[in-house]
Amino acid sequence: MKALRLAFLAALAGPCAAAASPAGDIAGTWECRLPGIEYRNKPPILYVAETGAEPSQVTIEVDGFAREIYGRSEIAADQGGWWKVKPAQGQEFMIHPDGSAKQRTPAMGLRFADSKGDYRCLRLPPSGVPSVVVPLAPPADEQAAPPAIDLGAPPPPAPSEGDAPKKE
Repeated sequence: MKALRLAFLAALAGPCAAAASPAGDIAGTWECRLPGIEYRNKPPILYVAETGAEPSQVTIEVDGFAREIYGRSEIAADQGGWWKVKPAQGQEFMIHPDGSAKQRTPAMGLRFADSKGDYRCLRLPPSGVPSVVVPLAPPADEQAAPPAIDLGAPPPPAPSEGDAPKKE
């Protein structure tokens, strides 16, 4: 009888875990691009912050999209792994977090109902985290070492305009 109860509870818990909101997975700043579009200066940006109040709510803001979307947003599961996002202000859209372990940078798809394609969004690193590593050592192809300086020796005399050699 206990085994039957455990199986029943496991069956109930399974769908609940699958329907859990991706709010924690999508929190951050995302750079979004449509395939085939050249963005000169600044591609569209999606800002997502957890509200802390409800696991199915996030705060959304966009920048660079041709629409105004912001505010506390409701997230609900939809078909095919997509999530429907209903913001406080602006048009609803869909997101699809990419849980692929092969990628170093978290990614997701973003779709508007009136869009011709899906945006591909990559999470940007948090501010204050360097994204480029600058080498501290000089390149290996430099063969000449800088000259050694003796700090105790007097500096060599510098030629001045009055000390120019005379021509005879």
